[in-house]
Amino acid sequence: MLSADQLISYAAASIDTCATEELQHRLSLYQVFLKLYEQHRGLLDEILNLENSGSKSLAGVTLPYVQGVVLDNTVHLTTNLLQGKTQMLFQPQQVWILGRDPHKASVAVQEGRLSRCHAAIHYIADKGFFLADLGSRNGSFINGERVWRSTLLKDGDRIRLGSLSFVFFLCQTAQTLEPLSPEMLAHQEVKQFLTHLPAGGYETRQEAGQESQPSRDDSVSVSVNSLQGTFTFMHLDADSQ
Repeated sequence: MLSADQLISYAAASIDTCATEELQHRLSLYQVFLKLYEQHRGLLDEILNLENSGSKSLAGVTLPYVQGVVLDNTVHLTTNLLQGKTQMLFQPQQVWILGRDPHKASVAVQEGRLSRCHAAIHYIADKGFFLADLGSRNGSFINGERVWRSTLLKDGDRIRLGSLSFVFFLCQTAQTLEPLSPEMLAHQEVKQFLTHLPAGGYETRQEAGQESQPSRDDSVSVSVNSLQGTFTFMHLDADSQ
């Protein structure tokens, strides 16, 4: 049977072990967030913005991207970095400058850690799209690795320029799909969709952050049903770019 002193020593050792494990757990979390801060600052900023806004969904989150497109000897970039609107960007020399300076940068984005002319994406025929840092202060990174020389981009690469983060996609092929079969065109849901959609049978979505305003009849209906306690209406903002 253990003595009182042995029990006290055992309890103290257990407490020390738990405290050490908790300390190690917190230290590992700190190291994870430190690495995230250093290599994926933009992603961390988005997470913090979501936390601070108290948002319960990703309705107001824009997922930035740049897509390199090469089709029929035509080369361009498609991106939503400019005012959050998707655009196709054609450039005669096939060199796109990314930075803060709207007079010098092809893709001008107002980010505090982005240099005036931060980096360039350039296309080389039969080789692909390359990312090059233009001597920026805060560096350019591909999948967490800093770019020191012109580097070939691959589909799905995660790029960070200062605090600006986006995903690079690559499109080099296109398909012409087969026409819909008579059986599919005769399908009730498809037929109804094709028949009634042009006549106005469609729904519009609210911009992120906007709340729909119910009509007078809708307001009356909601009030009556709420008093009856039969059901509750919930409005979910639609997802938007």
